[in-house]
Amino acid sequence: MSLDLIFRKTGKEIKESIKKRIASLESRLISRNNELDNFLDNRKKVRSYILRNSKVSYGHGGRFSSGGTLFGKEHISSEQVEEINQLCKRVMEIEQEIIELKLIIKHLQDNQEFELNFQDLIDYGFDIEE
Repeated sequence: MSLDLIFRKTGKEIKESIKKRIASLESRLISRNNELDNFLDNRKKVRSYILRNSKVSYGHGGRFSSGGTLFGKEHISSEQVEEINQLCKRVMEIEQEIIELKLIIKHLQDNQEFELNFQDLIDYGFDIEE
């Protein structure tokens, strides 16, 4: 299927779609922020996370011969560290997307017309229900 299509949309249509996209992103952000808050409420995990991230990770294998760090049972696992890293990365990505979309809404004129490609439609939150 060729996606070399052009869609004409007004600023007002784009704003309406972006507002729906922002609502969806904010909903996802709430659940991720709750997960992050739960982690931050556990001082022992936060301490372990900070300490583990202060050391360079060399991955699996060769840790001991290369002077790798041994962590005690009070520390979180490397998998947990990676999960927290991914959670933080995703929170930041969602927050950035919301800020960018709000900036677009602020500066779009309702009566302006735009030619959007297929990816633009997706990025601005247009869906099959419209």
